[in-house]
Amino acid sequence: MIINLKFKKMKVKDIMTTKALRSCSSDANLQYAAKVMKAGNCGALPVIDQDKKVVGIITDRDISLTSSDKHTKAHAEIPISEIMGKKVHTINENDDISTAFKQMRKNRVGRLPVVDQDGRLKGILSVHNLVSQSFDGQEEHAAAHGENIIKTLKALSDRYSKNELAANAEKAIPMEL
Repeated sequence: MIINLKFKKMKVKDIMTTKALRSCSSDANLQYAAKVMKAGNCGALPVIDQDKKVVGIITDRDISLTSSDKHTKAHAEIPISEIMGKKVHTINENDDISTAFKQMRKNRVGRLPVVDQDGRLKGILSVHNLVSQSFDGQEEHAAAHGENIIKTLKALSDRYSKNELAANAEKAIPMEL
């Protein structure tokens, strides 16, 4: 029971990624972002300003979808600022992990840039961090957050629900077979 209480009070800073943290500036280009993601084995980069404050986020999906559009520019010519997500959901390094689960569910995001009190980037927290920490071999941890994990994964899965896909299908380019 003590383990459950300790786990419930675990802070974001206890499980966020810091060592392999990658980021970029908004004037970097897509080619650079893709190379950084490949080298860091990550699927998202927080976009930061000169003060290390988060101003956006770019994901491997953003790059892929941009590649599928009929761009006349090469990836080296497309600045991240043109395609990055500008509405970024962040979390404070001192928040507890239950707050992280709630943020991810509410905003249907799988990654949250972690910031300090001044909004400067300190790390990144992914749903993978939360799941792996919850299932670290101690059943008490999994039991303490099992419902949070399931609800969060469901919310992330619903990002691509039939209703959203149907709405986007109207905009889709028909494929020739």
